[in-house]
Amino acid sequence: KLQNATNMGFEVLSQLGVRQQSSLPDTSIVLRDIIKLKLSLQELTNAELLNYKEMKDNNMIAAMSFLQLLLVYSLFAMPEYFLTITFQMLHLTLSYGICEESCSGLTSLSVLLCQLEDFNGSERIGHLAILLLEKFKSRKYASHVYCGIFGVIRGWNRHIKLSIEPLLSG
Repeated sequence: KLQNATNMGFEVLSQLGVRQQSSLPDTSIVLRDIIKLKLSLQELTNAELLNYKEMKDNNMIAAMSFLQLLLVYSLFAMPEYFLTITFQMLHLTLSYGICEESCSGLTSLSVLLCQLEDFNGSERIGHLAILLLEKFKSRKYASHVYCGIFGVIRGWNRHIKLSIEPLLSG
């Protein structure tokens, strides 16, 4: 059923104007594109991110909502799509503006950077995710963001005891 739900999500994205390739692109190509996005995001100051245009296109806002769900489902049903979904979320964010779901895309990028052993980049992108979460005053994605940031990322650069309280609040 999870596979069917995921496929339906991709169909909805197509109807919203977000095209999926019929087959997965080569992982090295997606990683290259993600690194380019990371470099663009890392150059943003906190103020620039917080003042970045907000997403206004209703189709793209709906697409971001579906992508966020697909991001979670991909971890269980189709992990090979995790990179592509993360890339799409961040690409839409930079192209159309920030929205609540942007913090989930940033968190996912931050976790990916840990896997690539870019711990400083991961920390910076994770900080941007928290800033967006606070900007939108949204609790909807707090558990996703806090679990990724304080449960995965912060342990690489800081003592794990410093992450317990924020992790529990998420």
